[in-house]
Amino acid sequence: MSKKNFIFGAGMRAKELKGFLALDSQEIYGFIVDSEYKNSDCFDGNVLLSTEEFLEKYKPEEVLLFMGVGMPRMNMKREKIFESFHKHGFVFEKYISSKANVFAAQIGEGCTIFPGVNIGLGVKVGTGNHFEMGVTVSHDCIIGDYNFFAPGCTLCGDIQINKGCFIGANSTVSNSIVLSDYTLVGAGAFVSKSTKPYDVVLPQKSFTPDNKTSLDFMK
Repeated sequence: MSKKNFIFGAGMRAKELKGFLALDSQEIYGFIVDSEYKNSDCFDGNVLLSTEEFLEKYKPEEVLLFMGVGMPRMNMKREKIFESFHKHGFVFEKYISSKANVFAAQIGEGCTIFPGVNIGLGVKVGTGNHFEMGVTVSHDCIIGDYNFFAPGCTLCGDIQINKGCFIGANSTVSNSIVLSDYTLVGAGAFVSKSTKPYDVVLPQKSFTPDNKTSLDFMK
């Protein structure tokens, strides 16, 4: 019996992922959302199920499950989704576009790597990371879990990205530094020093430990 492909999510990123999967000859059967976000039985021409409906109807061996959720609440929501489905025996498939250049030593469960991404030799990538188009990750970087890399951002070599970070569009992270948990790098910023948890690095400013802001989605 052939397995049915499902995407968790019913927003722009889930729709985009469906399109890229189709270009790689993987057709989507349906979408899944938590019940409070379900306001229809259909999304983008496919069946839309609540999490409860999906878990009641399907077993892990019957489906291939992809992650189509972006960066809600500094990636914490995505982590909770993984944990919830793991409890029911499901795992998330990794998607690596055929138009990406990936030479990594390791790509973890449920990562989504869109076209135009370049990942170099010796890179290790953990669980649930999302790479938008045009991201470059140079050699020997170590990437933890549930991070989001926006279009065009660049990681120079020998960088450690911990957990739940957001790397903004067209930003650059300098070599041989560490971004601690839930660091947020603004679009166009240049990060030249290691961060502490929940630090925010903004463009056109020299980063110091006091360069922070209060963001509702980080709470």
